[in-house]
Amino acid sequence: MSQDDFEALKARMQALEDRNAIIDTLTQYGQALDYGDFDRLVDCFTDDAVRENRRPDGSVHRWEGRAGTIDFASRHSHAPDLYHKHLALNPHIELHGDTANVVSYMFRFDAGDGERSFIWGLGRYLDTMKRDPDGRWRIQHRVSEIEDQWPGRFVLTGFQEKA
Repeated sequence: MSQDDFEALKARMQALEDRNAIIDTLTQYGQALDYGDFDRLVDCFTDDAVRENRRPDGSVHRWEGRAGTIDFASRHSHAPDLYHKHLALNPHIELHGDTANVVSYMFRFDAGDGERSFIWGLGRYLDTMKRDPDGRWRIQHRVSEIEDQWPGRFVLTGFQEKA
């Protein structure tokens, strides 16, 4: 094997590892959010992360920095008070060295209260991800484009840290 072939193989292996690590972060996010594992949820985001939820009515709710991530995590519903599942599917990952642009479909399924389970909402996650110095891929900027949402359900509003 030539040095060029070896370097190409090494680059391909790194890309595969990066893609798997990014998918692991997306999976960790949903599981941690759904079961109230705040430490694992916060670990999905960089300390300077920005998160925006854009809703069908045009409203935008925003959280910034570690304090915003903690606020979001602590106020979001989770088991056993409310069972739901956040799914990120069909991720399209564009790697750019230590950063990546990731677009994935999102669905939230909720358990029915004495009724059948239902799709609470659906849309896309538009993520900018970054490999941190510890080697973990984390979300630096997330836009949750909620394209449809069950009417009348609770909407978590954004967080603004007070000066």
